[in-house]
Amino acid sequence: MIVSHFENPFSDPAVQPVDPTVMLDWLSREAVILQSRESEFREQVYLCVRGRRHPVVSAARLTEMGFRWPQDVQAAPARLLGSYAPGGIVPRPWADGIATESLTDAMAVREALASSLSGFGLEIGAGASPFPIPPRCRVMYGDRLTYEQLCAEPYPGQRLCDLVIPDILTDFDTIENVADESLDFLIACHVIEHTRNPIGSIAAAWRKLKPGGRLVLVVPDKERTFDRDRPVTPIDHLIQDHASPDHGRDYRHYEEFFRLAMPIPEFAFADEVARHFAEGYAIHYHVWTHDSFADMLDHIDRHVCPWTHVWTHPAVADESSCIEFYAVLVK
Repeated sequence: MIVSHFENPFSDPAVQPVDPTVMLDWLSREAVILQSRESEFREQVYLCVRGRRHPVVSAARLTEMGFRWPQDVQAAPARLLGSYAPGGIVPRPWADGIATESLTDAMAVREALASSLSGFGLEIGAGASPFPIPPRCRVMYGDRLTYEQLCAEPYPGQRLCDLVIPDILTDFDTIENVADESLDFLIACHVIEHTRNPIGSIAAAWRKLKPGGRLVLVVPDKERTFDRDRPVTPIDHLIQDHASPDHGRDYRHYEEFFRLAMPIPEFAFADEVARHFAEGYAIHYHVWTHDSFADMLDHIDRHVCPWTHVWTHPAVADESSCIEFYAVLVK
């Protein structure tokens, strides 16, 4: 059964926050705050703990974590700061009283969802924008590309110093190279739209999670992205992709994508689509609204793999600050 809470989503057991006091006490003992101004890191302040550096978004956030600004910020050479592997921003230590009105942009919702995570997990496809996972969690990163390949083809605006180094080669299509029932959480943020078989991907995630483990999905809302002119992917099509994968059907996704989302001139259309398909260019295969995605999750829960809890929430605020909707599934 799909549960969607619009008034106070974080009263739902699927996203209950962990007691922030425990995390704050741990940070005060284990973490250091470093900055390397005369380097590629510039003015950015980092919380450094467990071998990773986590960007701190503001002096107020540093204070929320129990540190003093600027007294606790230590100047460090770039070589020292660079010895820490990149990690996600430090999320706000949410307490029990999370209110919907405080969630005014996408990052606020991501931080709130992250507050329910604990233990050991995996994020797939983090790139240079890893999810704001609480530093007390242990997380590994997976990608279908090596670090060298990611560096060679960065997205516009990415800094190489922020690019996460993959711990394992995997993707959300198969989640290969990960043991079954080994994860407390699995995160795929703006990833599932790149999969040919999203139902199969969610089933694979179910196998990799321990009982009680959480799958966190962040999905672009087609009405708020370059996919707005594409039709919503019908549930029957998604079921067919799961039951009988087909390259011809995949190719038609490329044609639709380059006709309606990122148009190619007609004189070059056939050749360019064929080239992108042969290269495996990372298109959005499928497109959803919040409600159509919830319908797919309902089908998965009833017919593919049983989740103990499924929670969804639509995009917040307006398109300028949020182009995505959210789901948390508990095994």
